[in-house]
Amino acid sequence: MKTTIYSSTSQRQHHDLGSRASHLSLHHVPHAVRTARHHARTTLRTWGLPLPVIEDAVVVVSELVTNAHLHTPDGPADLHLLTHHRGLVISVRDTCPAAIDLPAAPPGTDEDHGRGLNIVRALAEAFGCSHGLSGKIVWARLSLRPAY
Repeated sequence: MKTTIYSSTSQRQHHDLGSRASHLSLHHVPHAVRTARHHARTTLRTWGLPLPVIEDAVVVVSELVTNAHLHTPDGPADLHLLTHHRGLVISVRDTCPAAIDLPAAPPGTDEDHGRGLNIVRALAEAFGCSHGLSGKIVWARLSLRPAY
């Protein structure tokens, strides 16, 4: 049985037999990244995920939403969180059709930008990018069993 809950903040949650999903529409505003982090932290706590998984997930959300915000100056983005089996999938859809770049930031670099996807790669079991007619979806899958 699946129940859909709508709230005034454009969040949608689906609950069914161990899988949960949440959606948050993000407008191109300066506080979008903060809003996404708060939504992820609150939602994942409500779902009862382990604290180390929540902490890693919030970092991944921050990096993916920041990239969408930086590379989609004229369009919205959507954050999706999905648990299934032993994984958490975090995805961000934006309207920028450009492929993601996976820069290899040299160790010890002091650059302020260019390390976000490397951070995502380090925290995720898998991640990738899917392209569509109206933009792309960048996703990462984290284990629900923390490594530490």
